[in-house]
Amino acid sequence: MRGYPKRLNTKADYEYAREHFPTEQWLPDWQKLLDTMRDWVPVGEVESADAGVTDDTHKVVESTAQGEDGEDVATYTQYELQVIPTCRLLRLGFEEDYVASVVAGA
Repeated sequence: MRGYPKRLNTKADYEYAREHFPTEQWLPDWQKLLDTMRDWVPVGEVESADAGVTDDTHKVVESTAQGEDGEDVATYTQYELQVIPTCRLLRLGFEEDYVASVVAGA
Protein backbone atom coordinates (compact mmCIF):
# COMPACT_ATOMS: atom_id res chain seq x y z
CA MET A 1 0.00 0.00 0.00
CA ARG A 2 1.30 3.41 -0.93
CA GLY A 3 0.31 6.28 1.35
CA TYR A 4 -2.67 6.50 3.65
CA PRO A 5 -5.80 4.85 2.19
CA LYS A 6 -8.55 7.11 0.88
CA ARG A 7 -11.26 4.95 2.42
CA LEU A 8 -11.22 2.43 5.26
CA ASN A 9 -13.78 -0.29 4.51
CA THR A 10 -13.28 -2.96 7.14
CA LYS A 11 -12.28 -3.35 10.75
CA ALA A 12 -8.97 -4.76 9.52
CA ASP A 13 -8.39 -1.59 7.45
CA TYR A 14 -8.80 0.57 10.56
CA GLU A 15 -6.44 -1.61 12.57
CA TYR A 16 -3.88 -1.68 9.74
CA ALA A 17 -3.94 2.12 9.44
CA ARG A 18 -3.49 2.47 13.20
CA GLU A 19 -0.50 0.13 13.23
CA HIS A 20 1.30 1.40 10.12
CA PHE A 21 0.64 5.14 9.88
CA PRO A 22 1.25 8.15 12.13
CA THR A 23 -1.41 9.05 14.69
CA GLU A 24 -2.32 12.32 12.98
CA GLN A 25 -3.41 10.37 9.89
CA TRP A 26 -5.58 7.62 11.40
CA LEU A 27 -6.96 9.43 14.47
CA PRO A 28 -9.56 11.52 12.55
CA ASP A 29 -11.03 8.35 11.01
CA TRP A 30 -11.29 6.65 14.39
CA GLN A 31 -12.81 9.78 15.97
CA LYS A 32 -15.36 9.93 13.16
CA LEU A 33 -16.55 6.43 14.12
CA LEU A 34 -17.51 7.80 17.54
CA ASP A 35 -18.89 11.11 16.24
CA THR A 36 -21.30 9.46 13.80
CA MET A 37 -22.55 6.79 16.20
CA ARG A 38 -25.41 8.82 17.71
CA ASP A 39 -28.02 11.22 16.39
CA TRP A 40 -30.88 13.32 17.74
CA VAL A 41 -34.24 11.56 17.31
CA PRO A 42 -37.62 13.21 17.98
CA VAL A 43 -39.53 11.31 20.66
CA GLY A 44 -42.61 13.47 21.10
CA GLU A 45 -44.21 16.87 21.52
CA VAL A 46 -44.17 18.78 24.81
CA GLU A 47 -46.27 21.74 25.95
CA SER A 48 -43.37 24.13 26.57
CA ALA A 49 -39.58 24.25 26.64
CA ASP A 50 -39.69 23.89 30.43
CA ALA A 51 -41.97 20.83 30.28
CA GLY A 52 -39.36 18.76 28.47
CA VAL A 53 -36.15 17.14 29.69
CA THR A 54 -32.87 18.93 28.98
CA ASP A 55 -29.55 17.22 29.73
CA ASP A 56 -26.65 15.63 27.83
CA THR A 57 -28.91 13.18 26.01
CA HIS A 58 -32.16 15.16 25.79
CA LYS A 59 -33.13 18.53 24.35
CA VAL A 60 -36.24 20.50 23.46
CA VAL A 61 -36.42 22.28 20.10
CA GLU A 62 -38.85 25.12 19.46
CA SER A 63 -40.29 25.59 15.99
CA THR A 64 -42.84 28.08 14.74
CA ALA A 65 -45.48 27.77 12.08
CA GLN A 66 -48.33 29.95 10.99
CA GLY A 67 -51.69 29.07 12.47
CA GLU A 68 -55.04 29.37 10.71
CA ASP A 69 -55.40 33.00 11.74
CA GLY A 70 -51.94 33.97 10.41
CA GLU A 71 -50.34 34.13 13.86
CA ASP A 72 -47.05 32.35 14.58
CA VAL A 73 -47.68 29.27 16.71
CA ALA A 74 -44.77 27.74 18.65
CA THR A 75 -44.46 23.98 19.01
CA TYR A 76 -41.93 22.16 21.18
CA THR A 77 -40.41 18.81 20.29
CA GLN A 78 -38.49 16.59 22.69
CA TYR A 79 -35.37 15.00 21.17
CA GLU A 80 -33.25 12.18 22.53
CA LEU A 81 -29.67 11.32 21.58
CA GLN A 82 -29.80 7.69 20.46
CA VAL A 83 -27.36 5.16 19.02
CA ILE A 84 -27.92 4.65 15.32
CA PRO A 85 -28.18 0.86 14.89
CA THR A 86 -26.75 1.04 11.37
CA CYS A 87 -23.79 3.29 12.24
CA ARG A 88 -20.41 2.46 10.74
CA LEU A 89 -18.84 1.63 14.12
CA LEU A 90 -21.36 -1.15 14.78
CA ARG A 91 -21.49 -2.39 11.16
CA LEU A 92 -17.73 -2.92 11.20
CA GLY A 93 -17.94 -4.90 14.43
CA PHE A 94 -16.25 -2.45 16.77
CA GLU A 95 -17.36 -1.82 20.34
CA GLU A 96 -17.76 1.77 21.50
CA ASP A 97 -15.53 1.28 24.56
CA TYR A 98 -12.69 -0.10 22.43
CA VAL A 99 -12.77 2.75 19.90
CA ALA A 100 -13.05 5.33 22.71
CA SER A 101 -10.01 3.85 24.47
CA VAL A 102 -7.98 3.88 21.22
CA VAL A 103 -8.89 7.54 20.59
CA ALA A 104 -8.19 8.53 24.20
CA GLY A 105 -4.85 6.72 24.20
CA ALA A 106 -3.64 8.31 20.99
